[in-house]
Amino acid sequence: MNKYINILASVALTMGAASCVDLDQYPIDQVSEGTYWKTLDDAEQVVTYLYEYLPGVYLADEDINTDNCVHGIKWAAGNLTNGIYDPLDFGWSSEYSAIRKANLVLEKIEEIENADDTRKKEIQGQALFFRALEYYQLIKQFGDVPLVLNTLELSDQEGITRTDWKTVYDQIMDDLNTAISYLPDRSPASTRASKGAAYTLKSRVALYFANPECKHYVSDGYRTAADAAKACMNLGTYSLYDSDYAGTAADYDGNYAKMFWNEGARNSEVILGQEYIEGSSDECWFLAFETFPTVGWGGLDPTQSFVDCFEDVEGAPISKSTIYDSTNPFANRDPRLEITVLHDGETMYGRDIKVAPLSANYPTGIGTHGDATDTGYYAQKYLDPSIAGEDGGWAYTYMFPSFRYTEVLLAYAEAMNELTPLADEAFDAVNQVRNRVGMPSLQKTDASKPTYCATQDDLRQRIRNEWRIEFAMEGDRRQWDCRRWNIAMDVFNQPRMGVNYTLSADGNSAEMWTGDHITVTLTTLRYSEHNYVYPIPQDEIDLNPNITQNEGY
Repeated sequence: MNKYINILASVALTMGAASCVDLDQYPIDQVSEGTYWKTLDDAEQVVTYLYEYLPGVYLADEDINTDNCVHGIKWAAGNLTNGIYDPLDFGWSSEYSAIRKANLVLEKIEEIENADDTRKKEIQGQALFFRALEYYQLIKQFGDVPLVLNTLELSDQEGITRTDWKTVYDQIMDDLNTAISYLPDRSPASTRASKGAAYTLKSRVALYFANPECKHYVSDGYRTAADAAKACMNLGTYSLYDSDYAGTAADYDGNYAKMFWNEGARNSEVILGQEYIEGSSDECWFLAFETFPTVGWGGLDPTQSFVDCFEDVEGAPISKSTIYDSTNPFANRDPRLEITVLHDGETMYGRDIKVAPLSANYPTGIGTHGDATDTGYYAQKYLDPSIAGEDGGWAYTYMFPSFRYTEVLLAYAEAMNELTPLADEAFDAVNQVRNRVGMPSLQKTDASKPTYCATQDDLRQRIRNEWRIEFAMEGDRRQWDCRRWNIAMDVFNQPRMGVNYTLSADGNSAEMWTGDHITVTLTTLRYSEHNYVYPIPQDEIDLNPNITQNEGY
């Protein structure tokens, strides 16, 4: 039986053979031709399976592989967070499982007679969207990968090799362009692929490969990213959550937090999301790693570096701020800091949070037990006070935003600044993101203000910081952003540090935010140049001798 599974995996490049999804379901491509693929409903059913492959809640802890966070739940942290890139740890079966399903739909739908053309194209558009998404994930992670545009038979296994990443990139763009022409502007409840989602993905892909300083880049990447983002903006169907706020950061009322709670999850900012229904097999339980801070479960422990990246309320980095107080560091800061990071002195779910070590009455202290915070901070982004308490929150309904409009605006801002330094359009887009929480606008006219950007690089660094702040703890964006900006070597080779505190003379208490970093020095990621891409999964090389390993592994 194992030999049969390995042969099948070799034929289909593990497209589904190694996927728990496929093993748990009757194989769609093996149903009787006499009873299936007769109507568009059949094709729609297969397309529906593809939504299981959306970037979802299971990526919420990927920031442990960056300078943003470490993993408080020690057994859950893998090799990558320690800078170990073992080919045995990597796989691409999930991506190729989705690609196989998409190819199956695109092949079989042509056999359906008397199909409504509009609905047929919408189904095809969804399949093309997912094929593009999975190939983007593959070339981003591995570089050259096999490009397969049809379902494979046993006899097809010979000759399968890695395709140049640029050829795959071009196919992604072709798929997305066709998907854009087939899909509706926006889908109901943002749970189906749409033009908006396809434009966003196109912008995301182009932006990733736009930097000429990186190993893989395309010369028109910034232009393509800007145009796709602008096209999504011009649809007029999306807006930032709480975009009508007109006050200051100091007076912000906190609605931004609700975007990550159940009550605000389905909003005008979500372009495409993955819905988890309480009581179903897809219920949202994974965020429970982040929803028990009062008992010291630290699934995501923000680092001091992440805390320090938030500006003061006047728009100054804290290193240049005249109002920042290191002994009261959460005062007078970008309100997104208080919303994103849980810290000493707060109350959550009716319980005081104490992160000082040796606090016997508070299991939330540093190192007080195996799952307590390592850094002195806990994640707060998903702590919904209505559903996740000290003794609950394991399962609930939630819409995880796989694509949200903030990405479109920041992609447009970044690309426009690269195309035309200090472009007005770049300022306008990034300031929409800042203004919705009351943060002052970045500008290029008044050098006396801390928001002044004198050069292209000034604005570039501010935009990059917005990416870091906005998408922390939402997936693996930070680690890939650092790669595409060509800063991973510097960022990931620095030790990750925790909160400042000073122990009392008797060692039984601590004063927070004073003294030197006397928490333990946490793990360094240990990034090398060849880690720009992951190693090719060893299983794939063992199965197919035509598959070669990436350089350096």
